[in-house]
Formats: sequence, C-alpha cells, structure tokens
Amino acid sequence: MSGTLRRKIVVSIWCFCCLLAVALLPPQGRAKDPVEFKPFKLKTLDGTKRTLSDYANKVTLVSFFYPRCPYCSVALPEVQKIYDRYKDKGLSVVWINVLPEENKLIPKWMEQHNLTIPVLIGASQASLQRSYELIATPTDYLLGEKGEVLFYHSGYKKGDEKILEAKIAAALNIAP
Repeated sequence: MSGTLRRKIVVSIWCFCCLLAVALLPPQGRAKDPVEFKPFKLKTLDGTKRTLSDYANKVTLVSFFYPRCPYCSVALPEVQKIYDRYKDKGLSVVWINVLPEENKLIPKWMEQHNLTIPVLIGASQASLQRSYELIATPTDYLLGEKGEVLFYHSGYKKGDEKILEAKIAAALNIAP
C-alpha cells in the first residue's frame, strides 16, 4: 500500500471518528423544555385574526413549520391524520409558518399534501424563534385545556408521530 493511500485511509478514519464523537455528544446550549406557551396574535391566510384564546378550553397542538422544510412535509401529513382521528374528540390543531417569505407557497403546499389544518402567519422568524424557543422545524407544543404545555418536541424522525398521538390521546383521556 502506498504512503499516500495509507494517509488517505487514516485521515478518512480520523474524520469518521470525529464526526461520530460529535454526533454522540449531548446537545449544547439547548433550552430546557418550556413550561409556558406565550399567547399569540396572528392571522389566517385569508386575513382573519386569531389569538391563543381562540383555542381555549380544548387540547390544542400548535406546530411551527415552513413549506419548504423537508421534515415538515413528512411530519405534518402525519399530524393531519392524527387531527382527523381526534378532532371530534376535542383536539384542536393550528400550524404557524416561521418563514414569512414563504407565505405565498402555503396554499399550493397544502393542496399537494391534502392538508386542511388552519395555518397562521404574520410574525417574523426572529420573534417566533425567541418567543417559542424554536431550534428546528417542525416544533410541536401540545397544550392542555388551560393552555399549559403538556408536551414539547422539536424536529422530526420517523415514529415521532406515534409518540405525539399517544400524548394527544392521554391529554384527551382516550385510548389511541
């Protein structure tokens, strides 16, 4: 084996080990799970004003997303299915777009994915990140009937929808 090839192999193994070590480190600087959900005043796509109090006295899932987010395009159709199963049992769901420059993409994105959950717009990305500790999309907040945070989850991987559905079922006091 030539010296150059040996060096390349050693460097490749070293890089792989470094990446693996970084991946296994606990996240740094992540905020603890929030216990309060800040009230909002936003608009629907047709301009109707909505506030958090519009969803009072119901178990409510608030999900933050943006249309071009690849994880959102996988996760939110799953949330739609959960909503369809539990909407008549007391579940309310609303999605909030975190990228105002993508507001115009929402109707087509919803049509492509057969989504009917209301979408709210009207806040800047920075204010949403600050107010709701957004570090990834989608970010889900499951709120109890009094607005308390029952469950918080950031990001998406396959199977997260099962955990979310179990939390929703428990909040509604029904079996999934």
